[in-house]
Amino acid sequence: MSSDEKDQDIVPFIEKYVILLLGSMERPVPSPVHLQKEIFILSRAVKKIEDYIVFEKHYFGPYSVDLDNASKDPTYYPSAYNYTRNGYELTDKGHEYFFRIVNANKDNDKFQDFLAIVRMVRELYDVLSQDELLFLVYSTYGEDYTRFSSVSKKLLEPKKAKEIAKGLLSKGMITKSRYEELVRN
Repeated sequence: MSSDEKDQDIVPFIEKYVILLLGSMERPVPSPVHLQKEIFILSRAVKKIEDYIVFEKHYFGPYSVDLDNASKDPTYYPSAYNYTRNGYELTDKGHEYFFRIVNANKDNDKFQDFLAIVRMVRELYDVLSQDELLFLVYSTYGEDYTRFSSVSKKLLEPKKAKEIAKGLLSKGMITKSRYEELVRN
């Protein structure tokens, strides 16, 4: 199988993950950075995603070229979603695809567990600012994804880190012990 054929084989899976992420909540994913990082976080929780989406070190932490391409122009699920000033959202056609995927897996317990994880990721990370989201990714996954980052140094600087962590604590997004862990580093 050629590299191009392999790339074509993974496209439906990447687009399906985007559709499931977007369809899991009744609101848009706020930004391209949120989309990338939320699927990255899912790939850490659900290892099967790593079979289809490879994340590399990039200017804003973990980044997938394939995911970026699929998020801009879905080909296997055409017109399923788009990016507006509100963020990424499913179209009417995208909602049809989402419900088809969900219905096809309604008796699959692993799929239902996966969907619960997707909803949890959305609940936690959609409400964060880009800086808060990147700060948590950099703090959690460390040097693996800060190496080429153009903003990690600024966000992890002790004064800024304390400011962001304090905001996360006040929003109830992290515990007191996680706050202390984040400002200690």
